[in-house]
Amino acid sequence: MDEPIIEDVDDEDTNIAKKNKETNKETRKQLVTQKMDIFIPSLRDMIKNEVINLSPRFQRRDRWNQNQQSKLIESVIMAVPIPPVFLAEEELGYYSVMDGKQRLTAIEEYLEDKYVLKGLKSWADLNGKKFSQLDPEAKGAITRRMISAIVILKESNLDIKFDVFERINTGGEHLNFQEIRNCIHQGKLNDTLIELSENTFFRKCLNLPESKEELSKIKIYQQMEDVQLVLRFFLLQDYKKMSGNLKSSLNNYMKNHKNITENELEAHRRLFNETIEKVYGVYGNQSFRKWEPQNNLWSSRISAPFYDAVMYGFSKIDRSLIEGNKNKILDGTKRLFEDSEFLDSIRKGTNSTEANNVRIEKFLSMLNSSVGLDESVL
Repeated sequence: MDEPIIEDVDDEDTNIAKKNKETNKETRKQLVTQKMDIFIPSLRDMIKNEVINLSPRFQRRDRWNQNQQSKLIESVIMAVPIPPVFLAEEELGYYSVMDGKQRLTAIEEYLEDKYVLKGLKSWADLNGKKFSQLDPEAKGAITRRMISAIVILKESNLDIKFDVFERINTGGEHLNFQEIRNCIHQGKLNDTLIELSENTFFRKCLNLPESKEELSKIKIYQQMEDVQLVLRFFLLQDYKKMSGNLKSSLNNYMKNHKNITENELEAHRRLFNETIEKVYGVYGNQSFRKWEPQNNLWSSRISAPFYDAVMYGFSKIDRSLIEGNKNKILDGTKRLFEDSEFLDSIRKGTNSTEANNVRIEKFLSMLNSSVGLDESVL
């Protein structure tokens, strides 16, 4: 099976409205940092006691394999300089990992004897050994080392945290926007987004494998692009109220719903689950793909802007109206891809206010017409 690819899922910097330059000047002043050097044994204790949060929800999407983890441990033993990790202070003395999570996980898990060293070249005699099996010299080389951490203190502006971390490149696989949100906004809403990303119909729409082993190798899953699509769905329920850029809008949605109630969460679940099931019932595993009239087939790539329009439209149409009209909806969808204005809205400046309005309203108009409604429910 070819790996599914999502187009434009990370085009969050595209402006929806002009940025206020004076506001940006002010927020640039609101980054407050502190440097810490942490002995590796203390680091393990901080993780174990959840002073540094490596939550199960975040940990489930690790990218490093055992060889990469082993190579880091070898670097620690050899006293090779290791780039600092970045932490976000959540409460006084409690932190979430924003960059360097793979490194911290590799160190903590090795000290806990959770894997053996593998694929080492400089210290090949250590291959196959857990931490408890190392000789005193090798153990001491690890426990005497310190890991540097740059802490973004809690009084720092939230958007500035994102501005900082999208520029981080430590030579490894740095976090993308959704992975950072997953660090900063841990809580009920974030857990629900991840839960909904595991919806069976949603995974079928994205053509994701069922096997966890296969799934862990897919970029969409590794980089939480599926979770970001779920978040986009809820944000765009009020698309006419959006301003700023998409990144800030998504950030603010997470921030403003930090104290979301159980009733609101249940409404979110119901709306998403019902909508994605309706979509799959019509499009199957061709969901969110562009129609290519010249080739008479659906694209192999998922279009995030088209996803926005489809999910919004189907969230506004009752299931009873869709039943029996599948072919009309499919034909209407194909005709949209002969509309130059609609095509521009999913290909050019996709996160402008105008593009958002055009694709959502044109798709909903088509959907209403296909199921026999006279007026759009905008």
